[in-house]
Amino acid sequence: MDGRLFFEFLQVAIGNRETLSCELSDKDWQDVFLLLKKHALLGVGFTAVERLHVKGIVCPAKLRMQWYALVVQIEKRNVQLNALCKKVTEQYEHDGISTCILKGQGNLLNYPEELGVRRQSGDIDVWTTTINVCGIPIAVQAAKNTAEYVEYYGHKAIREYVKMQFRQQGINIKPKACYHHIDAPAMDGIEVEVHYRPTFCRSFIRNRRMQKWFDTFASECMSNRTSEGFAVPTASFNMVYQMAHLFEHYFEGGIGLRQMMDYHFTIKAWLKEITEWESQQSQGMWSEGLGTPVMSKEEVMSVLRSFGMGKFAGAVMWVLKEVFINEKCRMKNEECTEVDEPWMICEPNEKEGQRLLAEIMQGGNFGQYDTRDAALKKGGMVKHGAWKLKRVMRLVRSYPEEALWEPVFRVYHLGWRTIHN
Repeated sequence: MDGRLFFEFLQVAIGNRETLSCELSDKDWQDVFLLLKKHALLGVGFTAVERLHVKGIVCPAKLRMQWYALVVQIEKRNVQLNALCKKVTEQYEHDGISTCILKGQGNLLNYPEELGVRRQSGDIDVWTTTINVCGIPIAVQAAKNTAEYVEYYGHKAIREYVKMQFRQQGINIKPKACYHHIDAPAMDGIEVEVHYRPTFCRSFIRNRRMQKWFDTFASECMSNRTSEGFAVPTASFNMVYQMAHLFEHYFEGGIGLRQMMDYHFTIKAWLKEITEWESQQSQGMWSEGLGTPVMSKEEVMSVLRSFGMGKFAGAVMWVLKEVFINEKCRMKNEECTEVDEPWMICEPNEKEGQRLLAEIMQGGNFGQYDTRDAALKKGGMVKHGAWKLKRVMRLVRSYPEEALWEPVFRVYHLGWRTIHN
């Protein structure tokens, strides 16, 4: 189907458009359903089905019932995931580890309530740190039937803590750690990914700068507790972290429109905090102890440029404008839910944005539907490495520093895993 019509459908779903510019045929409805499935947006998309129904654009009954059944499952899963995030938080904090829920359920709270419950989530991503304690005592086997406690510190404490969880649950698996996370035992069938670094750059200099910046905000994010019983990143932190997360996955395998929608609502949450802060300032209510002022867009961009992501931020701005903003409404100067200036953190980069959008539409959610070089991608370690190198080289003109460091970082990462596993 026409991509513009699909983007209009998404705009209706998130409340940036009232109706579509034309009717949808039965085939169009099927195409919309499949595209939303490709980008893990079936739940949010069903909100557009409900809103269009009121406008007289009706989804075929059979498809609507099938779709609704999936939405009910998504809503139930989100309730389950929220409860598990609280459970993870309480368990880890009891054992002396501070936590903050990243991405999935952390993003959900940025959405309007009626959309957030329909956001399709995957696993639980929890950022952990031991900054508030001297060390974590971990039970290790000393002899056949005896154990002793050994204190671990920093990232190693997190990794050893997760390994201890497997031993305590009698799971005969030794989890493999990678540079920024390790998989913990699943909870009620839901995978749990424990991060000691939120994300990373492949350039060693940029990455060191990034990790220092993350450490600066760790305590603030982990004390940003929500009514759901777990902490989520602050709006300012999320503006930088979510962009870095997008950039990392752009090189890793691909990103989809769900991740772009996450950033759309991350911006809205950040703008809301800016407005509230400015209101408090104007009323003389802001004083030391009430919190940290929200980062301005100039400050956000300064941090992103220091990570080598300035051009990518321009590409993301172009994609957000192209996909989620009602251009026709804005051009006619009619009342809209959003306009350019408040939310755009930098000038949109059309050339890079078009390239990014083409990759998004080709690969779908995290690039899972990208059929290019499929034989290499699924052909074992060597062929997969060749596939990844080929993918990265497609990006070398746009982001030469990150692309050229990627093979070096991959070799370093292999050595890191060998040492730490």
